[in-house]
Amino acid sequence: MKKLFRIFTALSLCLLCGLTCALAANSTTYADKLYALRLFRGTGVKEDGSPIYSLERTPTRLQGLIMMIRFLGEEEAALSAPVDSPFTDVSGQGEAYVSYAYRRGVTNGTTDSTFTPGSPLSANAYLAFLLRAMGYSEAAGDYTWDNIVPFAVSLGILTDAEAASMEANGLTRGGMVDLSYHALTCPVKGGETTLAQVLSEKGVFTAEEGRAAGVLPGTWEPSLPVMPWDPPAGSDSAIDYEKKSVHTSEGLVTAHVLTVNTRNPKVRVKTALVDNQLGHTASFTKIVQNSGGAAAVVNGNFFNSYSKFQSPIGHVMSDGVFLYGNSGLSSMGFTEDGAIYVGRPAVFTRLTSGSNEWSVYEINTPEQDDNASVLYTPAYGEQVVMTNGGWALTADQGVVTEFYSISAGASINIPPQGYVVYMGGGYSSEPYFHIPQKGSPISMEYYLRVADEEGFVLDGVREIVSGAPRLVQDGELVTDLEAGFTEARFTTASSSRTAIGVNADGNLLLISVPAGATIQQMRELSLAAGCVDAFNLDGGASSAMYYNGNYLTVPSRELTVTLQVFVDE
Repeated sequence: MKKLFRIFTALSLCLLCGLTCALAANSTTYADKLYALRLFRGTGVKEDGSPIYSLERTPTRLQGLIMMIRFLGEEEAALSAPVDSPFTDVSGQGEAYVSYAYRRGVTNGTTDSTFTPGSPLSANAYLAFLLRAMGYSEAAGDYTWDNIVPFAVSLGILTDAEAASMEANGLTRGGMVDLSYHALTCPVKGGETTLAQVLSEKGVFTAEEGRAAGVLPGTWEPSLPVMPWDPPAGSDSAIDYEKKSVHTSEGLVTAHVLTVNTRNPKVRVKTALVDNQLGHTASFTKIVQNSGGAAAVVNGNFFNSYSKFQSPIGHVMSDGVFLYGNSGLSSMGFTEDGAIYVGRPAVFTRLTSGSNEWSVYEINTPEQDDNASVLYTPAYGEQVVMTNGGWALTADQGVVTEFYSISAGASINIPPQGYVVYMGGGYSSEPYFHIPQKGSPISMEYYLRVADEEGFVLDGVREIVSGAPRLVQDGELVTDLEAGFTEARFTTASSSRTAIGVNADGNLLLISVPAGATIQQMRELSLAAGCVDAFNLDGGASSAMYYNGNYLTVPSRELTVTLQVFVDE
């Protein structure tokens, strides 16, 4: 009997050892994968440069909170946000994480004035962190502290056996890794979208990285961003938020709608180009972080996202300067005092030197032909390579410095405080054309070639953004489609979309539909939201909306033009 007991005990120890070794092996594998996704960091570095995970250690409350913030996809936002919390026992970089989580309402500390960052983290506490990242909450009645483990088991974050093991042995960093990895493949609240898909949509890691780590299916690509929580209501009268659902002729559509009182003296609207340079792109997260405190940001113009030179489509004006000028699309202009103009302005640039004048048709567009005239400014880059023969005028600090014939392939430097003008052979051969004189003063101004039918004027306009198709004009639906925007992807396809409009009170409306809509649905939605004028901005993988600390719609590609709203204190 004793012999049988010894054999049984030995077998039990072997099984326990095997189970422990297997769990440790899984934890190490999962840790490697989370490390590759930038969701988990080690406690040190080995001689070969690989991380040390210390999976056997007990995690602290602060470590668990940092993991949760990463799983929200908000680590960069946390580290760049102002530090302001009532907790007196947190210092250094940890204070930034705790302060951010406190303001977001995801932690209340252990007392009114302490967070106790070095205390052991319980399995229940870390499960609560993960569930909040997935959109579930105790306040909403999704779970209670007493049934949090069974609820997590029901979602697939852990098994009953793993729950029993953690209850008996406590939570280790290895256990935290296991829970984190499994949570990535579980659905967020309100749908079938997984936490990994949400994080990939937010740009925390790429779809390729997610597939390599085994948390995304092999065929999945970012498409329709989903957020696991609703944003707060507007905090002041400058910007109001509404989540609006409208029954259209083509089905129900739900949108995030921001109403901006541009006449509020605290409000500023800005059209922004990444680095103030054409062709430059950045992730939406970086754009928001580098905005300088924008309260709201949406994507702007369509752009040539698959071309080597990712130029916008339509007019782009920022701080009174045209960074790109290409007429034909609907545009919205903002003055410094908050007035809004909507129309299709045909913008030219007038150059004047003495009694001579030249009209320039476009600004910083790459296309050149014999009858073209194109202005190239520092926003285009340090130089422009001519694709066609003709003539080039260079002006620096208000003086004509060069005027000479060029051949295709010629590279011309753009003065940092000046510009270059390409003039095609047909343009320069007109009888009224006058040759610019080197050394003569020259001035530049923007003007409308013809008066805009809707009353769009350039006087006082500081910011312009453009798009298509037009959705609403003078309070009526518009069904005409602009040239270049007749394809199904712009019209009948259901796609994530962004629209911009103005209501009868003169307020700016920013509309985002992350789950997808057709252009007809966008027309009816814009009208239902109160727009008297509205047009479509870029959509699909470019759709983006940020408001009040929340990324409501997250693009799956980098952007170049955004519209940003600031509320000054």
